[in-house]
Amino acid sequence: MFQGKIIRFNNERGFGFVNNGEEDIFFFADSVLNREDFFIKPGLDVEFEIAPGFKGPQAINMTILDPERDEESAE
Repeated sequence: MFQGKIIRFNNERGFGFVNNGEEDIFFFADSVLNREDFFIKPGLDVEFEIAPGFKGPQAINMTILDPERDEESAE
């Protein structure tokens, strides 16, 4: 699994890009497993896998990381 941050998302078209610290990787909104729990937007931290796509690497099986969960584990 990789971790990164959503850097762009087009809600109308249902796709965006996530950056893993090295490169920008394309993703479809359908690839976000817990999308019903969060509004997909830039700045969210995510975990994901990378698979070959039509035009290069593509993020799949993405999970938006809950910032509140991180704060709870720090206490």
